[in-house]
Amino acid sequence: MFNPDSVVARTWAKAVKRGDKNEDDVPNLFNLRDIVITILNNEEDSDV
Repeated sequence: MFNPDSVVARTWAKAVKRGDKNEDDVPNLFNLRDIVITILNNEEDSDV
């Protein structure tokens, strides 16, 4: 349902990256948590 371009997924990823939230705070809704973790891992790999 969610993909790396989803506004909801990007918003959660930004909140985790800023430290406002952690990965466990991301709702386990459909594939949202998996996508957020994927976004964060991809940003770490590309040093963004």
